[in-house]
Amino acid sequence: MFVITKEQLVSAGYHLKAAPIDTWRNYDERNPIPGYFDFDWLSARHPDLYYKFALSTIGLMNELNRLVDLTGLQVVEVGAGTGRATIEAARKAKKVTAVDIYESVASFGKDMVHQVGSGNIDYTRGDCDNLPFPDNTFDAFISSWAVLSYLEAFRVLKPDGYLIQLGPTPGSLCGELTATLASVFPEIITEIAPADQYDATCPDSDLAIQDATWNGLHVTPPTILHDFTYISDYIDYREATAILGRLYGPAARQYIVDRQQSKLSWRLRIGVGRVNK
Repeated sequence: MFVITKEQLVSAGYHLKAAPIDTWRNYDERNPIPGYFDFDWLSARHPDLYYKFALSTIGLMNELNRLVDLTGLQVVEVGAGTGRATIEAARKAKKVTAVDIYESVASFGKDMVHQVGSGNIDYTRGDCDNLPFPDNTFDAFISSWAVLSYLEAFRVLKPDGYLIQLGPTPGSLCGELTATLASVFPEIITEIAPADQYDATCPDSDLAIQDATWNGLHVTPPTILHDFTYISDYIDYREATAILGRLYGPAARQYIVDRQQSKLSWRLRIGVGRVNK
């Protein structure tokens, strides 16, 4: 087992080195380091694990491409992680600047970009609250499953630029696992959405908000909220067991083992606003 202590983890901070590939599979189930649901540390220590897990991002980007045409745009993705959304955005955008504060994650993302041969992506380390870019730099700002500083997003966007937020709908933080994990992580999971929204036949939902503000920022109405159901497929239920068990703990592992399912259903939301500045 490739061991790191909690003290070593914390002291390394944003410069934490990634563990060797696949070492996340061996851990103390009763006392894992990093801990369950500790996504910042988990992705920083095991970026290969997070890359394997983050299949919902594929669904989010596929839907986003139907809603917003990124062709020819200068795009920044903050909290870019291991690069799934970045690489998809770069298929249409003129250029994508990917920002993540963890050195290990940015390094992994760069490797993924190199593997797919994208020549219009730059990875840089940066803090979402203090981005290293001038005002009015980008045509679109993407935040996918990441902490978002709305003020910084507003600052670096050009007038009428797209502010795009990708993630779960309220009450579906862990997809169909949300209800199962609510009692295990009550401080994190405070809302549980109805189970029927995870059915593949659940219809999409679209809401056009006519307010002139969104999360405290001036926007040009309407702001669009698009909700949809997406099924992530890890191909083999044993792989799903390993990935979800390491991220969420024994309850998630048992859920997958009992059902022997390789798929995980999500109810996802895309928010799109255009800044008014």
